Formats: sequence, C-alpha cells, structure tokens
Amino acid sequence: MTRSFAPRDDPDIDSVWRWFEYQLTLTQEDRERVLRIIAPGSDFHASAVRAHDAPFIFLTRKDVDEFFDNQIGQLELLTMFEMLGTAEATLRIAFKTRVKQRRKDALSRRFRASYKRHGEKIRLDEDILAALKEEGFKVGAFRGTLKLRDWLAHGRHWHPKLGRGYTPGDVLGIARELIDSIPA
Repeated sequence: MTRSFAPRDDPDIDSVWRWFEYQLTLTQEDRERVLRIIAPGSDFHASAVRAHDAPFIFLTRKDVDEFFDNQIGQLELLTMFEMLGTAEATLRIAFKTRVKQRRKDALSRRFRASYKRHGEKIRLDEDILAALKEEGFKVGAFRGTLKLRDWLAHGRHWHPKLGRGYTPGDVLGIARELIDSIPA
C-alpha cells in the first residue's frame, strides 16, 4: 500500500490518543491470550494456535511478560513522538494562520515579526514558543518535552537529560494544555 505524503491541515492530537488506547488494548489482549496458551495444563490445540504464537510456546510467563512490556514501552515512545509532532504541526498551522490573516492582536503581531525575519524557516522554540511566552502563555512544560522529542527523533542513542519522566498521558496533557490555551 502506498501512502500519500500530502500535508495535513487538521492535525488532531486526540486521534493519536485514541490510536494509542486501541493499540494498547490489542497488545494487552494478545498478552492475555498468549499467557492462556502457555499456561501449565492449558487445553490448547495446535490447530488453534496462530502462526505468530509459535515463538511463545516454550517461553516462561516471565519471558512473555517481558516481551509484551517491551512492546508496550515501544508503543508509548512512538505515541509520545507522534503527539509531540502533532502538537508542533498544530502550533505551526496556528502561526501561519495568524500571519496570513494579519490579525491585530499582540501574538499575531509577534508572529508576523518572526515571519518577516525568517520567512518559511520558522523555528518552533525560538519563534513560536518564545512569542507565546512573551504574551503570557505558559510554555515551560511543553518546552521541556522538546528534549524528549529530539531524543526520540534522533534514534535514542544517548541518555537524555529530561528533568523528569514522561508517560503518553503526561505528553498529551502538556500538549493539549498549550494548544487549548491559544485563542482561535
């Protein structure tokens, strides 16, 4: 299947969250199913075992739990990355909309000034978040997630200095709070 890489003008962080919850449910259900198959004294028939279950047949419960915990960990990292990317897209679209519509509020004026200086090469932190902060918006928590985003985007090959741990729920709350605080 070939995907379209056309730009989206309606990023939706809530749809990312719904996808995460669905994938998490599927993973948890699959863990339970595999644990039933390998349970001592289980009455399973070889014909009922799916092909992708074969690697689990001789594993211990601990091994199965480790496998699925790892799957959930990867799902959480991918979800946080997608939520941060979606939040950034939302902020960039709000920036472009305010510049294009030439709104008269102070935030729009700051955005236009950044656009005049940098054109299409607007920087998330230095141009968008800085303008939001100067206008009294609380951006500190979201700025903290940018180190997480960079670590995820660049292959996680170093130990990040995040200042705190993050869960998908944390990232959703931080991103949604910032996005929802910006007037339409």
